[in-house]
Amino acid sequence: MTPKNVTQAFSCLTFSFFVTACVAIVSPYDITFDQTLNKLSQDTSTFLAAASAGGSERGYSSKETVAYYASTYNVLDRLEQRARLTRAMVACPTDATLRDFAAVATSRTQLPPDYLSFDCREFQLYAVQFYVDQLHYAHENDGVLNKSEVNALGGTLQASIMGAIQTFLVNKPEKA
Repeated sequence: MTPKNVTQAFSCLTFSFFVTACVAIVSPYDITFDQTLNKLSQDTSTFLAAASAGGSERGYSSKETVAYYASTYNVLDRLEQRARLTRAMVACPTDATLRDFAAVATSRTQLPPDYLSFDCREFQLYAVQFYVDQLHYAHENDGVLNKSEVNALGGTLQASIMGAIQTFLVNKPEKA
């Protein structure tokens, strides 16, 4: 290898190092997402089971229901902000489908202008929020959440939360 080739190779390696140090192609694993989404799944399961069993959670204006929706939207807002701060370089290929979620009449969630730049973690969090919106709408609509709504909408919401958990676990380091 000539000195010129060595210099070029070293320059390429140095440039690559600086680029990868400054920009994340795939977002790093963050235990906060893992723990918070698992807690959200547990809280949602508890809420849905109580509503299905005829507990006070069936009623839209019960303190348990109000607390569930308030805490769920709060958790999702905080996680969305955290994901935005660590956004990966590569946008999620399904970002455009979020527009379809937002267009549904039952949706309370507004997409930010940069939604087409979301990484897959942000996409999953907004998808969960849209499913919470659907459950919330059904609950608010007639003031009572019936068993079929719990099963259909609650099942879809839980599946969405599980999908988000799986997305966040993609970069979890293996234990030694």
